[in-house]
Amino acid sequence: MDETVDHIFISCGFTSTIWALVSLWCKIPDIFAFSIKDLLELHEDIGITGRKKAVIQGIIRIGCWCIWKARNDYKFNNKEIKVEGIMRDIKTLGFFWFNSRSKGSVVSWDDWRSFVNM
Repeated sequence: MDETVDHIFISCGFTSTIWALVSLWCKIPDIFAFSIKDLLELHEDIGITGRKKAVIQGIIRIGCWCIWKARNDYKFNNKEIKVEGIMRDIKTLGFFWFNSRSKGSVVSWDDWRSFVNM
């Protein structure tokens, strides 16, 4: 199979699992996209507003980065890809990103992991 951007980030069964887990974690409708553009603009079309909308946008971008990094580790370093590892990375990087950008409203790790108070 050709490795297109859309395949890597959307149509690959592995990444479909990642996006399903992100949807569950963030308590949003299932993430379905037909192109990378759809994926990156998803936060505009799922009926959320305010801070949560910005958070979802950031998480999608972080998710893409983590998927890309895992794909490259597999391709170039022969490192096994694990869904749990990618989800851990998305949550961890997202937590640091969110708290570094929040002005005075830091979220605790426990709240972030359960995605409350967004």
